[in-house]
Amino acid sequence: MKKLLLTVSALVLGMAVATDALADCNGLYVGIRAGSAKHDYSKKNHIDMDGLDSHVFMLSGALGYRYDYYRTELEYVWRDKDDWKISDSGANSKLDFQTQSFMWNHFIDILPYNWWSPYVGAGIGFTKMKYHDKTTYPTGDVDDYTSGYNNTPTRFTWSVGGGLTLKVTNKFNVDAGYRYYDMGAIHKMDVKAHEIYGGLRYVF
Repeated sequence: MKKLLLTVSALVLGMAVATDALADCNGLYVGIRAGSAKHDYSKKNHIDMDGLDSHVFMLSGALGYRYDYYRTELEYVWRDKDDWKISDSGANSKLDFQTQSFMWNHFIDILPYNWWSPYVGAGIGFTKMKYHDKTTYPTGDVDDYTSGYNNTPTRFTWSVGGGLTLKVTNKFNVDAGYRYYDMGAIHKMDVKAHEIYGGLRYVF
């Protein structure tokens, strides 16, 4: 009888400890991500473009909530300026392009309590773009195109992606992943982005 009581007590204690450990994984969290983003410009006009293969630095911060398999968060994403050139009608154009996104993200952790867990995610939000065209003509004149070429539009944005999480402790996680963004259109171009990042998350 004593052995039975000891066994039952040990099982109950083990379940309580396990429940506490699982509870530590859930709750409010903060996250930071950094990596490389590549803007993809799909032209809708005849302009010939080159220099569009540059990768820019990205940095983001997020505030979210996790419960078991599900995570949701609000995230701000900043991307460095992308410089590229357009050759059209004998003019040499240098264009500065930059984006920052405000996203509401949702994730599903496939194995939320394992040391390693793959995840998938999607988000919706909006992106603020900054587009500045500085064109140098053969005469040496510079035209800043104040109408139609210097734009700061805001566009609806959606994203999808996935990655892998390493659980360092019940509260501290390391992420690595990929995301695809569709940011809408600007100046007859559809703007998309491919993003590879690493990140840290901490549950309060």
